[in-house]
This record gives sequence, C-alpha cells and structure tokens, in this order.
Amino acid sequence: MSFRTKLLALFAVLGVTPVVVLGVFNYIRSMEAVESLIAARTASIAERAATEIAERYTLRQSDLLLLAENAETQRLFRARAAGDEELVASAYEMADAYLRRAWGVMASSYRWIEFRDNTGALLYSLGVSASQRAMGEEYGGAELQDEIRVNQPIRDIEGTGDFGTLVAAVRTRALIPDEALAASFGRAGYSVILDRAGERVLFHPRRAFLRQDTEVLIGPANWNADPALFSDSAGNFSYEEDGAERVASFVSLTSPPWTIVSSASVDEFAAPFARTRLVNLSLMFLVAAVISVAFLLVTRRMTRSLRSLTAAADQVAEGNFEPALPGAGSDEVGKLSAAFAIMVDHVRDMLRRIQESRHLAVVGQFASQLSHEIRNPLTSIKLNLQSLQRDAAAGRIPEDSARPVDICLREVSRLDRVVRGVLDVARTRTATREPCSVHAAVADALEVLRAQVEQQSIDVREDLRASHDTVRGDAEQLKGVLLNLLLNAAEAMPAGGRLWVSTETRDAAETGASVIRVRVADEGPGVSPELKEKIFEPFFSTKAEGVGFGLALAQHAVEEHDGTLTVEDGAGTGAVFVVELPLAATGIGS
Repeated sequence: MSFRTKLLALFAVLGVTPVVVLGVFNYIRSMEAVESLIAARTASIAERAATEIAERYTLRQSDLLLLAENAETQRLFRARAAGDEELVASAYEMADAYLRRAWGVMASSYRWIEFRDNTGALLYSLGVSASQRAMGEEYGGAELQDEIRVNQPIRDIEGTGDFGTLVAAVRTRALIPDEALAASFGRAGYSVILDRAGERVLFHPRRAFLRQDTEVLIGPANWNADPALFSDSAGNFSYEEDGAERVASFVSLTSPPWTIVSSASVDEFAAPFARTRLVNLSLMFLVAAVISVAFLLVTRRMTRSLRSLTAAADQVAEGNFEPALPGAGSDEVGKLSAAFAIMVDHVRDMLRRIQESRHLAVVGQFASQLSHEIRNPLTSIKLNLQSLQRDAAAGRIPEDSARPVDICLREVSRLDRVVRGVLDVARTRTATREPCSVHAAVADALEVLRAQVEQQSIDVREDLRASHDTVRGDAEQLKGVLLNLLLNAAEAMPAGGRLWVSTETRDAAETGASVIRVRVADEGPGVSPELKEKIFEPFFSTKAEGVGFGLALAQHAVEEHDGTLTVEDGAGTGAVFVVELPLAATGIGS
C-alpha cells in the first residue's frame, strides 16, 4: 500500500467518518431534544389540568361537609337517633327547606345526594331518585356521561360518633374544566382522563374509548403501557398510534383517583428537524467531498515532493551530489527539502575538503621534493655565478662576458626568492598564534616582489586605511598568502599595469565580529565565473607552467586563521582577491 493510499484511508477513517457520525449523533440529539420538549410541554398541560381537578374536587368535598354539618341536618339525624317521630317530622320539614335551597345552588355539580343513617336507611335525597336511576335515565353530555361517588361521614358535632353517611354522585363535568379537555400541545395533541378506581376511561377524544375499561386503551393493542406505571404520581411514556410515534405525560391524583394524560405527536414537531437533517446531511456530504478532493490534491502534491526527495536521496547514494530537489516551501516537506539540500551541500563540502586534504598532502611531498630537486641545484648555480662575477671583477674573463653573468646572477636570486616564497606557502607546520601585523606582512611581501614588479613596469598602489591590523596567527604564513596573491597579480600583467593593495576594517556579515579586509586587485584578464569555484582546487591552474597549488595552499592557510579567501569579479575587468581575517582583541594602529 502506497503512502498516499495510507493517507487517504487515514483521512477517511479520521476525517469523513467522524463527520458522518457527528451528523447522525446531532440528529439523534435533536430528536431527543424534541421528545424532551414534548414531554415537558405535555407534563405542564397535565399538571395544570390535575391541579384544576384537585381544586374542584376539594371544593365539592367542602360542599358535602357543609351539608353534613349544618344545624338542620344535625337536628334531623339527632331526632332520628332519639326515635321521636313527631320530632323527626318537624326536623325533616326544616331540613327539607334548607337542603332544597342548597340544592338549587349545587344541582349543576351533582346528579344526586343521599343522606343515610348508620343502618343504611335513606333519610333524605336530592336530585335524581333511586327509582329514576334504576330506569336508566340518560343524562349529561355526549363525551362525559359519568359520575363519581363521594362518601362524606355525617359526624355528631356535639358528640363523638357518626350519625350516618352522605353519599353524593358528583358529575364529572363539575370536576373537569372544559379548557383542560381542550388543552393540547400541537394540532395532533389531546388529553385523556383515566379512573384508576373504576378502571374506566372517563374522557377520550375518540368516542370508541369513552367509558371503556382502561385495559382496552393501555393494553398491547393501543398504548402498550404497563398499568403499574400510573401508580406513580407523575411520569411520561411513548407509544405508537396510527403508525406515528407519540410522547405522553401523566399526573396521577389521589382524590379523586384519576390519572390525567396529555399526549402529542413526535412527527408533527420532528418534521422541521427532518428537513434540517436532510439539508445538513447534504451539506455534510458536499463538504466531505470538497475536503476529500482538496485532500487528494494536497497529498498528491506532497507525495510528489516526497517522491522527488526520495529520488534525490537515491542519486546522492549513487554519488551524484547535484540531484534535482523539489522547491523549498513553508510546509514540512519544503523544510525537509531545504534541510536535505543543506545536508547535501555539507556532504559535498566535506568531500571537497577531504579531496583537498589529499591534494595538500601531495603538495607537501612535492614541496619537499622541490627543496631537493630545485633549490639545491639553484644554490650550486648561484655559487658558480658568484665565482664568475669575482673573476670578472679581477679581470680574468672578458669584460663583455661580465654583464651576462650579472644578469644571470640577478635572475637566479629572483628565482631563489620565488622558490623560497612558494616553500613558505607550502610549509604545513602548525601555525603559531601570536599577535602580528597584517600591514607588515603586506610590506614584506611587496618587498620580495619589488624587483619583479619594477621590471614589469607594474604600478603598485597601496591604500592601507585599516584602523587596526593586528590578528592572531603566523606572520610567515600570512606573508606567504599575500606573496602568492601578489605574485599571481604580477604574472597576470606581463606587459605592465596597475596593482592595488588596500585594507579596511569592518564587521563580518555572519558573526558581527570585527575583521580586517585585504583586497588585491589587478588589471589582468580576470577570472571567469565558471572558474571561480575551481581556482582554489589543488592542481588546477590556468597557467601553462603552473602546478595549481598556490591558491589552494593560500586558502588553506587563511582558513587555519579562521578567515576567508574569495574572488569577487568575472573575466575582462581584472581579478580581485579578498582576504578577511578576524582582528585580535587589541589592535595595533596602522
């Protein structure tokens, strides 16, 4: 599996999959939020209805307590307990007048009220009589054709016992407000009232469930709810009706023993979320597709750069230190490419230095051989010429032969100085680190070459303006470096010309430390751009009689002094060599 394939697989697992999972998770959370909202709103509706019913039930109990404990009712039951028929008749007449007036106020809330003694015998009744009830008279509305029985003990307010019981049939309409029946959450919402004691459906918007057993409604065919659920004071549940999911909340009362249920359709409120889900999923997949394409393009570019970098590494491994590298950029691959290029440059420079070291070792051997093969015969020639010069002075040889002897002796002396200068440059002894003057080294080198520059009619111009010229190093090595540069400049102008030697102090660009800058310029043919990198290589020379180690040794000596030796210009304008050396802590004025 390629690296790009792995990246794409990783992106699919870590990028696209989490987005899809997040979208599904957000949809589930939104649906849970809808259900929570429905549960909260339906719970509020059921709570309000239950509170209103409980208050109305308490009010009906207060009515019955008033009927049971008023003076007329107490007098009637007390006379009945005494067994005095005449007293009973008088009390009955007084109670009848009071109770009928009270019934005129209470009739809308009760179907009937009966007063019975402790034996169960009927003493008095209001509303629909027992005989009428036995005949099955229809009453009430179409949806609420029911009543609730309420028993109120008739206590003896002057004693400790009970006279009997007041039994009342409270109309359910009197307990259930119309607004409670109509209250709903949403167009498809509705309310249901269950009688737990009678196990009947007191109210349902569908007539098919009205006055049915609660098992029919809450059983598996409809709500499929656990009957024990309604024993709690409040709660919520969900069920399906006509293929749609619904959420219902309930509140169970103790008196009366009813459960008020408020139900709402989830689909009614989830439809906007479903549309939003479709839009979000579409946007999510669109964004995922765009990101995938962008990721593919980025990985293709990145892997292409990596492939190029890998190919470059293979070329370096094969010995090619000029590989084609991808362009350096601000990303990690670009930084890696730049770092790799720097590494290759360092390796190439290291190999160059190793090669130079090998060449310098050969140069050292060559210099040693030069000392024996050239300088020793040269000394012998010089001694013989000096002997001839003495003979000429003594008149032992013709006068016209004395002049050639003098010329040969001068040339041998010049050749001896040149050889000595080259040997000084080639000498590989460890450089001493002592304070020395650069200006003095310049003066010594010019003195060595003075005869040659005068013979070639070279105009030497000095501009030693450096305010400080003291460096720590080997004065003889520095003299050899400057002698090499001046000698090259002189040889570049065989027909004469101008040679400039200047110094100045400045701060190094890389370190910021103070350096002295020695500039040697001539009016020779100069150095072409293609030769600038090669002229410091050992055994490279543009002169037919040169061996090509002078500049290499000079650069090596400068680098031993923590300095640099560079060439500045191209061909046609003369050569300019620049030596930069770090100044010592305490300099000597020029």
